[in-house]
Amino acid sequence: MNRDTQLQAVRSRKEPWDIVVVGGGATGVGIALDAASRGLSVALFEQSDFGKGTSSRSTKLVHGGVRYLAQGNISLVREALYERAVLLRNAPHLVHRLGFVIPATSLAAGAWYRMGIGVYDLLAGSERIGGSRWLTAAETLKALPGLRTDQARAAILFYDGQFDDSRLLIGLACTAASLGAVLLNYMPVTSFLS
Repeated sequence: MNRDTQLQAVRSRKEPWDIVVVGGGATGVGIALDAASRGLSVALFEQSDFGKGTSSRSTKLVHGGVRYLAQGNISLVREALYERAVLLRNAPHLVHRLGFVIPATSLAAGAWYRMGIGVYDLLAGSERIGGSRWLTAAETLKALPGLRTDQARAAILFYDGQFDDSRLLIGLACTAASLGAVLLNYMPVTSFLS
């Protein structure tokens, strides 16, 4: 994505764009990519670095929404698990599995967590990225050495995804450009013409 080429494309354009996107974060770049992939003419303008705003403050997690499971939102969890699997397939160089340990201060709490994570694994089906398992008190202390021994009755280990959000965004921007979109950063939009 050469800036001079992108600037020249804007300067030399005589016809209106099908779509002009203001903002080069995840949503803006996603819109530009989708529109360009459908054959629309697209110009995207970002006032700073691509992905500098909200997109740079993500959790870096590609999770299946385990907390939504506790709220009973099964359809959202399934959708998130599906999208996690898509990212793992499409960008294995940017997404990897990450283990999480949930300590339980009682066996009852541990059993409750184990049941919830078991449902999470079932919902992931063949897209599971690592089997969850019960950790003994000794295994819990080994995994979380700073935990007080009276807090380490047991734990659950489960896996979710982690990704490089900045690299993914730049990859999507480059793909949009390869499909004909014009993307310019450090190009603030200060007004609109009617």
